[in-house]
Parts: sequence; C-alpha cells; structure tokens
Amino acid sequence: MRIILALWAAPMFLFWSWYALSANDISFGTAFFSRDIHDLVFNIYGRVLGVPGTEVPAMIASACAFDTAIVFAIAAFRWRNDWYPQTREWVANKLSGNQAPMVADEVTAAPYAPAQSAE
Repeated sequence: MRIILALWAAPMFLFWSWYALSANDISFGTAFFSRDIHDLVFNIYGRVLGVPGTEVPAMIASACAFDTAIVFAIAAFRWRNDWYPQTREWVANKLSGNQAPMVADEVTAAPYAPAQSAE
C-alpha cells in the first residue's frame, strides 16, 4: 500500500510543483519552468481536448481530486481494521455523553496538580 501511495504522491508533487513554478514564472534560468512553456503546454492540451487552454488546469485539478478520493478510499478500506474500531468507540462515547477519562503520566501531571496545603 505504501508503494501505491508513493506512486500516487510522486506524480502529484512533480506536476503541481511544476505548475506552481511555471504559472508564477519562477524559471531558475531554465525554459522548462518559464511561463511561455506553461502556456504552450496548456494550449496544446486544450487543442487536443477541444477546449480553451485556460480551462485545462481546472480539469486537471478535478481529475486529481477524483484520483485522490479513490486512492484514499482504497487506503481506508485496506486499513479499516486499524481505524474502524477506534472510530466506532469514539462515536459511541460521544453519542452516549460519556467522556473517556483523561489519563496522564505522573511526570506530566505533576506540574499541573492542584496545590496541596502545608498541614
């Protein structure tokens, strides 16, 4: 599952990093990150899809959001044995009005303990 998450996250990171740098024309002296290449790429994609080039980034963003939802749904399904019982217990406690007691270590609770009288 970690491989799937890595294979999902790496292209997302690379694309959105390129998009942010090229949209703001932060080129670092290379043509790859220039605004001219940014406009050229999205105009080519727009011509292929038959839409204006300015609509392509929004289409890519919605596709990325959909893919992200699918990947997270698969991850939640795969890891449901870990998170589902804890979530179910938390919801049951919230609905019943019972608050689980807060437990703290003696080391962390000592500075915040109430002052004791000197009697």
